[in-house]
Amino acid sequence: MSASVLKQYIEASLGKKRLTLFLKRATLLNVFTGELYEASIGVYKDRIVYVGSAEREAERTLDASSFVAVPGFIDTHMHIESTMLTPFRFAQAVLPHGTTSVYADPHEIANVLGKEGVKMMAENARFLPLRFNFYCPTCVPESNAVTAGAELKPEDIKELLDSSLACALGEVMDYPAVLSTEQKMLEILKLARETPLVVDGHSPLLSVDELNAYVTAGPEADHENFTTESALQKLRLGMFVKLRGPEILDVPRFVSMIKSLKSAPNILFCTDDLMPDTLYEKGHLDYICRSFVEHGLDPVEAVRSVTLRAAQHMRNHEIGAISPGRLADIVLLRSLEHFEVDSVIVDGELVVHKRAFVRELPKKQFEKSAQKSVKLRELKEDDFEVKPPVKDGQIVVRTIEFGSGGSDAGMGYLNTIVTSFGRASLRVKQGEIILDDSVAYAFVFERHGKGGGSSYGFVKLLKEGALATTVSHDSHNLVVVGKNKKDMVNAANALIRCGGGFAASKGGELLALLELPIAGLMSEESVELVAKKMKGLRRAFLELGAPDHPYMPLISMLSLSVIPHARITNKGVYDVDRQSFVDPIIEVREE
Repeated sequence: MSASVLKQYIEASLGKKRLTLFLKRATLLNVFTGELYEASIGVYKDRIVYVGSAEREAERTLDASSFVAVPGFIDTHMHIESTMLTPFRFAQAVLPHGTTSVYADPHEIANVLGKEGVKMMAENARFLPLRFNFYCPTCVPESNAVTAGAELKPEDIKELLDSSLACALGEVMDYPAVLSTEQKMLEILKLARETPLVVDGHSPLLSVDELNAYVTAGPEADHENFTTESALQKLRLGMFVKLRGPEILDVPRFVSMIKSLKSAPNILFCTDDLMPDTLYEKGHLDYICRSFVEHGLDPVEAVRSVTLRAAQHMRNHEIGAISPGRLADIVLLRSLEHFEVDSVIVDGELVVHKRAFVRELPKKQFEKSAQKSVKLRELKEDDFEVKPPVKDGQIVVRTIEFGSGGSDAGMGYLNTIVTSFGRASLRVKQGEIILDDSVAYAFVFERHGKGGGSSYGFVKLLKEGALATTVSHDSHNLVVVGKNKKDMVNAANALIRCGGGFAASKGGELLALLELPIAGLMSEESVELVAKKMKGLRRAFLELGAPDHPYMPLISMLSLSVIPHARITNKGVYDVDRQSFVDPIIEVREE
């Protein structure tokens, strides 16, 4: 900031220069003191320059006497791709919910398109009235057990950081590489040691000793919190603990923990992965704050967890509070307890008023090259052929099984996604495997054009028909689960033709299709339309007898090779605990 510009701000603060915006007689939530009191807020250009009781002249004055003024909400850990929207469409969706800043980890698109994908995300986000800040992905690919579309090496990460396209290191989810001191991971973490960069974390299910070592390596925050015990352990070690929504948290239990602490300055709220239907129907950070307040958390603490503390964690002292000198990101709430947003101001400009946009956002198209990421020919039934080692008899196969959940939201979700190996005895008749009611085929096709081939296995995930998706964390290859070749071919080819997404087939007919042609992960349609298709997909899950979860479809987790215990990638059935591939067929009994 030049001296002449600073002079203008000071003069505006003193009343010697006309303000550009004046919010008159709001109820101010002071995130520093926790007080609620009447105050007027003066804005000059992009900054807050006055907080007090005096009247001031301004180009525009808003009567804020019926509203609570809070800082703009900040999400410090999220993946735009998981909303299935492009940055432009995402901004349209979340600004009316009071979110004004996001720190997004684009490791989903990076696994498909590499650093070029990160650049595409940043370009699509430019000039939008939402503060997009991008982490630099640290684990692309997630492990050596997969073939991703790209690899980010330490030099690539340094390039992204030096170019200012990325502002911090994204979640270090390959914690086995940290604990085993793999050289590539050490080189990546060393980049943060050389600068004051934030290092985001991902450390579920670690022992006390392992967590100490992980924190020593540099990660300073973690969103993988399912129990209050593990969250408290991280708080005690100085980590920022990021809590997500009620779909995967026992909110009352976490509220009780927070209220029991004498001080909890390191507790934040974030969304991480938020499905488009949840975003459209329930909201963004406002939804998470509302959920915690409904279960007894002080609304002031909820606001602090998405404003001041978030800014402090990201070392960004320009946002996070309504105070002189800070950027004018302000939300006017009709109800503090219900986080009912009326107006949103970003950079001193009124963007949303009376819950509607007051100006049209500059429309942004995504790079056309991102629509050609499914590099597969259309598949045939022969591509789903599994030849058993016996013509007639029985085989014992290794099945991948998702957990049964539980009544506790946090542990229930964790128990669901932590898979295990089971066994099933299947008949073989005239060279064909006869699946029983509980077992389906799982195929994974490498879809990035890297020559990674395909693999098959057996999974307990649906009762009939077939499901297919290119949203298969984190390598995002084409995963197809089904009971018969006809439906598997139908679902898979629907995605190959449209460039990716989700498809469900039954009786050779498509039940649902959610097209995500941008990198096989995102749509350029509105959140309303994408949410509608997501709801249709969930109905198809029910019809096929496939378990569903509001946080994320289980098929999207089937190939994630860094979560225990049993997975399948394009390279084969993978034992995560042993870090080795295993045969899908265990025993053969010939008749």
